[in-house]
Amino acid sequence: MDKHLQTAIFGAPVLHPDEQHRNLGTFHERIDLGITFTQALTHDYSHALEAEMTAHPDYQLLLHGLLDQDILDRYVHLACQQDVRFAIRTDLMYLHAPDSLAIALVAGTAISPTSINIDERFPIDPAPSTDVPHDLLIERIHKHIEHNRAVLRKRYHLD
Repeated sequence: MDKHLQTAIFGAPVLHPDEQHRNLGTFHERIDLGITFTQALTHDYSHALEAEMTAHPDYQLLLHGLLDQDILDRYVHLACQQDVRFAIRTDLMYLHAPDSLAIALVAGTAISPTSINIDERFPIDPAPSTDVPHDLLIERIHKHIEHNRAVLRKRYHLD
């Protein structure tokens, strides 16, 4: 009886909840490519994702709901073009730190690639140097994520 009561109060138990919260609701061994918030806000990875989606049309694209709307639109449009399933995860339980996953291309079963980091698998040409120091860029990304958190909390009346 206690098990039924616990399930009714707290919901169905989840296997490895911390891992799923870090990985947009999936297991690490199912992720083919991952893009962090910092990467998503600084580069466009459409070509790399398009190549991987073409190679694996049965995979699913997971997007964090705290990404900017233009970034979400870009990758949703890409998924629709490639006829790949996608999901936008908006629950606050999914981590949203600068080094947390913002975008993930995932398989339905374990695939365990050597690396899920998109920069390692699809190296990009170094961008021309900018006048913005690295620390200032990280600070801007932190502020951007905090702003998106506040908007989400307000939208869902969580304050």
